[in-house]
Amino acid sequence: MKLGQPRPQVKRARNPTQRFSDRKFTQLLNLTTNRISAAELRRPALVFSPHPDDESLGCGGIILKKKAVGATVRLVHMTDGSAATHGNLISQEELGVMRRQEAVNAACVLGVDPDEIHFLEYKDGRLAQYFDSATERVTEILRDESPQEVFVPCRAEPVYQAADHIATTQIVLAALAKCGRRITVWEYPIWFWLHWPWVGIRQGRLPIVSTGAVLRNTFNALFGAHLLMNLRYCVDITEVLQKKRIAIRQHRSQIERLFPCPEWLVLGDIARGEFLGRFYETCEFFGRYE
Repeated sequence: MKLGQPRPQVKRARNPTQRFSDRKFTQLLNLTTNRISAAELRRPALVFSPHPDDESLGCGGIILKKKAVGATVRLVHMTDGSAATHGNLISQEELGVMRRQEAVNAACVLGVDPDEIHFLEYKDGRLAQYFDSATERVTEILRDESPQEVFVPCRAEPVYQAADHIATTQIVLAALAKCGRRITVWEYPIWFWLHWPWVGIRQGRLPIVSTGAVLRNTFNALFGAHLLMNLRYCVDITEVLQKKRIAIRQHRSQIERLFPCPEWLVLGDIARGEFLGRFYETCEFFGRYE
């Protein structure tokens, strides 16, 4: 945005279940962040996703907006997504196959062709163990694709919930260093949202998200201040939000209870739906550096 130019007002649909603290902090973000320019939307990009669904959740809107102006966008899924928390209702092999097809379905909604997707298929939950191998493969992809931008998870993601997210960012940054050229890096939050004020402190009995975990994440994120300090850019996705919702729904194993059992956990179970609700907002937020 040019100096002296009035800041565009982002209209936001009112969510009747949204807590007061979440609503006020989101309004503050909308007022204080920089808008991503139309010129940047046209730049070719690689989106690195730790698991099939992170690309739709964190970047679905900006992918749609980039494709709408003719930009080249390719996706890189780092792991096979086979370790999702679904009890013993499905084997990891079956789930891995299912999530790969879900990723292809979501990509089609986002305007990305199947031949524009890289599936590295490292074991879900163990990406850091393959750091050297993954760095080599990502380096090759970067050299082949020559993007002007890459999208990676936020470096401040909480370790307990997001080990593969942190490993993804570290691997991509190591690969960029090996390539030896400057490139714009955009960081997008996923599990970073799992702290107050974005979700309530008091949680239910879900084993993967406890009150203690949210409280710990909240302290580490400085009660929301970390996002205000580091995720300084946003893109208004109002006109593509419905299509982003459709893309997210393609990841059925993560959105729908495919077996009528409480052991089949879905994203909507986390923080009483407040966590998933973050990805249905009219803005996506990013950190940016060279």
